Amino acid sequence: MKYELWYSVVVRDRHGKVVSRERRRSRSFLKQWNQLVYVHMSASLTESIKDTGGANRTSQAAAMNFAMNAGAGVTTYGIRVGTGNTAVAIDDYALDTPIAEGTGAGQMEHGGCLVATSVVAAPSCSFLVSRWVVNNSPGIITVREAGIYVKLYVTYFICLTRDVFVTPQAVPIGGAITIDWTIQVTV
Repeated sequence: MKYELWYSVVVRDRHGKVVSRERRRSRSFLKQWNQLVYVHMSASLTESIKDTGGANRTSQAAAMNFAMNAGAGVTTYGIRVGTGNTAVAIDDYALDTPIAEGTGAGQMEHGGCLVATSVVAAPSCSFLVSRWVVNNSPGIITVREAGIYVKLYVTYFICLTRDVFVTPQAVPIGGAITIDWTIQVTV
């Protein structure tokens, strides 16, 4: 069995014209991903997992783990984007430099995070996690990293994936970046 993660990034200008795109195989499942899978498979065991603020949190299978479907404007979970370019490490627990929600300098407006229904195309089964983020700030913002944050219980948030793009993505004023992650298992 093979577990895969792919990301795709598309940048559009204010008129919807595609100005940049990148699609790559991700190699960025972080330690927290396997810790949450372990907790769910063990059912009764607990695991200490580092949250996006760097604090250790105890997780149990009954917790609200893996929720990624954040609403518009919510940046505590769902797909996040950032400007950092530090290489990915297995023990990363947050984006290097996340972009804040808003329209001020260096801020972007986050749309809702969609988690699509899984699709079976033998021998694989996959699902898509997608989010668009709009640059309504007064300047171009270069997005260099993205990740998936999930809920742990209701008040804690965990970073499961983090990628640094091969090509930094300059999002023009009024433009948007769409990030899609495909999570797939193949037998």
